[in-house]
Amino acid sequence: MAVCERYGKETEEKWQRWWEENRTYDYDENDASRPVYSIDTPPAFTSGALHMGHALSYSYFDFVARYKRMRGFNVYYPQGWDCQGFPTEVKVEQKYGRLPRDEFRKRCVEWTVEYIGKMRTQMKSLGFSADWRYEYRTMDPEYHKLVQLSLLQMHKTGQIYHSKHPVYWCPNCGSALAKTDTEDAERDTELHYVNFTLSGKPVLVATTRPELMHACVAVLYNPADARYSRLGAKTITTALGKEVPFLPDADADMEFGSGVVMVCTFGDKQDVVWMYKHKLPIIESMDGHGRITNSGSAGIDGLKVAEARKKLLEKFRADGKLVKTEKLHQSYKVHDRCKKPIEYQLSMQWFAKVTEKSEEIIANAKKIKWVPDFGIQYLIDWARYVEWDWVISRQRVFGTPLPFWLDKATGAAYPAEEAELPFDPDKTPKKAGKNGEELVAETSTCDCWVDSSITPLAIAKWGEDEKFFSRTYPSSLRPQGVEIVRTWAFYTIYRCCELTGIPPFREILLNGSVLAPDGKKMSKSLGNIIEPDKLIADYSADAVRQWAALSGAMAKDRPFSYQDMQYSKSFLTKMLNAAKLVEKSCAGFEGKAPDRKHLRVTDRWILSRLQKVKKEVEADFEGFQFHHATKTVQDFFWHEFCDYYLEYTKHRLYMPETYGQESRRAAQWVLRTVLLECAQILAPVTAHMSEEIWQSFHPGNSVHRSAWPSADDALLDEDAEKKCAFLNEVASLARQSKAERKLPLNAEIASADISCGFAITDIEEEMHATARVKVINFAEGEKSIKFAL
Repeated sequence: MAVCERYGKETEEKWQRWWEENRTYDYDENDASRPVYSIDTPPAFTSGALHMGHALSYSYFDFVARYKRMRGFNVYYPQGWDCQGFPTEVKVEQKYGRLPRDEFRKRCVEWTVEYIGKMRTQMKSLGFSADWRYEYRTMDPEYHKLVQLSLLQMHKTGQIYHSKHPVYWCPNCGSALAKTDTEDAERDTELHYVNFTLSGKPVLVATTRPELMHACVAVLYNPADARYSRLGAKTITTALGKEVPFLPDADADMEFGSGVVMVCTFGDKQDVVWMYKHKLPIIESMDGHGRITNSGSAGIDGLKVAEARKKLLEKFRADGKLVKTEKLHQSYKVHDRCKKPIEYQLSMQWFAKVTEKSEEIIANAKKIKWVPDFGIQYLIDWARYVEWDWVISRQRVFGTPLPFWLDKATGAAYPAEEAELPFDPDKTPKKAGKNGEELVAETSTCDCWVDSSITPLAIAKWGEDEKFFSRTYPSSLRPQGVEIVRTWAFYTIYRCCELTGIPPFREILLNGSVLAPDGKKMSKSLGNIIEPDKLIADYSADAVRQWAALSGAMAKDRPFSYQDMQYSKSFLTKMLNAAKLVEKSCAGFEGKAPDRKHLRVTDRWILSRLQKVKKEVEADFEGFQFHHATKTVQDFFWHEFCDYYLEYTKHRLYMPETYGQESRRAAQWVLRTVLLECAQILAPVTAHMSEEIWQSFHPGNSVHRSAWPSADDALLDEDAEKKCAFLNEVASLARQSKAERKLPLNAEIASADISCGFAITDIEEEMHATARVKVINFAEGEKSIKFAL
C-alpha cells in the first residue's frame, strides 16, 4: 500500500470506514488482562450542529483515548446525547409554536433524532474514536428509569424534598429555574420616587418596580439613619393606601434614593432574604405567565408587567404621589436559554439539599485530580456561594418525569414504586392510594442537570451489571468545559457521592471556549461563526485536530486562529511528502536493524534526538499538554528530520556503489524508524495521516492498535548531537551563502575553512556530499565557518 498522492477528505473518510469495519476502537468487556481507562464523555446537547467548542473539547479527550490505547489500556469511550430541556423546547417552539403535550414531545423527539444523526456524522468526520455500541440518549425510557431510580434513592435518604419556596421563575417559559439557569444582563430603566405616608407626613420611596406595590409587605430603613430612627414609627402607608410594617434593617442603603426601601414579594433576591429574615407574609404578586394577581384596589390584575407599571404610574401622577423619575442603569437576571427577564415567585417545587452538603462536595472534589489544578477553585467558590437548595423540577414537557405521586386533595407527595419505573405521567396519569385517596402523577420534569449528573453511573451500568460497574466506575477521566464546573461537575460529584459514596472520576480535564479570531464570542448575530464542516472541507480533519492541540493552555478561552489551521495543513503536506520519499527510498528494504557499527554519526544524532522527543511527548500526553506535545513533534520532524537528516542520507541512498550497501541499509532503517515512530507519537492528534503512513508500511494493522514507542536510553548519544549541531550549522550557512548568490543548492563550494573544538572526521562525508564543499581546510580551535565559492 503506497502513501496517498493527494491527502484530503477522501483519504480521511477511507480510514473512518476502515476503523468502523475493523472495530478498531471497541472496548473489550471480556479482557481482564489490560487496565481499563474509562472516559465520562460530555453528552452533547442535541439542539443544533457541532460548533468549534465541540471540535476543541472533544478533540482533547479523543487525544487521550487514542494515547491510552497505545499505552496498553482497554479504553472505554462511550458517547451520549443530552437530549432534553429548554434548548430543544425553545427551538421546537420557534418552529412549530405551542402544541398539545403529546404532539409537542413527539416534535421534540423528531428534532433530537435528526440532530443526533447530524452530530454523530460530524463527530466521525473529525475522527473521534468513540465506541458507538455504548451510545446513550437521555430521552430514552431506560435512561429515564435510571434517573428516576437515583431520585427515589435520594428521596429515601431525605436529600430530595417537595416544598413551597420562592424560586427563580421564567414567565416566558413558564418554569422554575435554578440559579445556574440564569445569567446577568444590563439595561437602562427608570427609578420612580413615590410618596408614602409616615407619621402623617409624605416620605419618598424610590422603586424600579411600582407594579409590585400591591405586594409590598414592609418598608425598611437603616437604624443608623437618624431621619427615620428618631421617629419611632412602627407602620407606614403605601401610595396604594395599604399600611405595612416600618422596620429597621442594617442592610437598607441610606445612600440609595430616600434611604427607605420597599419590600415586595418578590421584586428581587433581596426581597426574598428580607421576607425570611423578618418573617413577613407572602403575597403572590403574579402568575406563572408574568401577569399581575392579587392587586386588589390597584386594579391591575391580568396585566403584564410593563402594562401594569404604566397604569400605576399614571394613577400616581394623577394622585400627585409620583414626585420624580430618574434614569437608572441596572443589572438584572435573565433566563440563559430564552434571554427573557426572570422573576422570583413562590412555587411548589422539588429540591435537592445542596446547601447543607457544600463542604462535603468540596471535600470529595479534592479527592479528584484537577487539570489544570486551579480549576477546582471554580467549584469551591461556587459551593460556598450557593444560598438556596437546587430546584430540580421544571414545568416543561420534554424532560425526564419526576417519579412522584401527589394527593389530589391534600397535595401530599409520595414516591413511585420501583416497579413503576420508568415513570410516565402521560401513560399513567392517576391511581388510587393505599387508603383509597386519588393520586395524580407529578407532571413536572427534571432539570437537565439531573439527567447529566449521573453520566458516570449510567455509562458504568450502575444497578445493572456489577462486574461492568466495578471496572468502569469511577471514570478515569471527566473532560468538560470550565464554564460548567458549577453545574455538571458540582452536581455530578454531589449526586454520585450521595448514591455510591465514591467520587465519580479520578481526574477532571477542563477546557475553555473558542472565541472568534478578533477575540469576541462567536455569535450568529455578529456573523463570526466558524463551522467545523467547512474547515474539514478546506483544510482536513487532521488540520482541525492539530489546531485543537495547538490551542494552548487548558481552562482558558482562546481565539480561533486561521494561521494555526494553515500551518497544520502545511505540516500534513510536509510529513506526507517526506513519507513518500522514505517509502520510495526504502523499496525492497526488509526492515532489519543494522549493526551499530554501520550507523554514521548523523544516524546516531537523529536517533538520539528522537528518543528525547519521545520522552518529552510521552510526558506531555500524560500531563494533557497537547500543545507542547504536538509542537515538539512538528518542530523535530520538519526542522531536524526533513531539513537536515533527509538531506544527509541522499548520497548514501542513491549511490550505494560509492558509500556502501551497509551504509545504505543503515540509512533506510533510520529513515523508516524515525518516520514511523513520529507517525505513532502524533497518532493521537493526526489520527488519519498517521494511519495512512503506518499502513503504507504495515498494511492491515492500525497505528492506533500499535504499542506506544517509548524512549530507548541506549540510543542517547550526546557526542553525536554535539557534532551534528555543528554540521547543521555548516549546512545551513552553505544554503544561505548559495541563496545570497542566487546559486542552486547543488552548486559546489570550492573550499571551506572550518574550525571547532573537536575532530570532524565523522561528519566530513556529509559536508562534502550534502553541503557540496569540495575542499575542507580544518583546524581545531574556536568555532569558525568560512566559504569560498
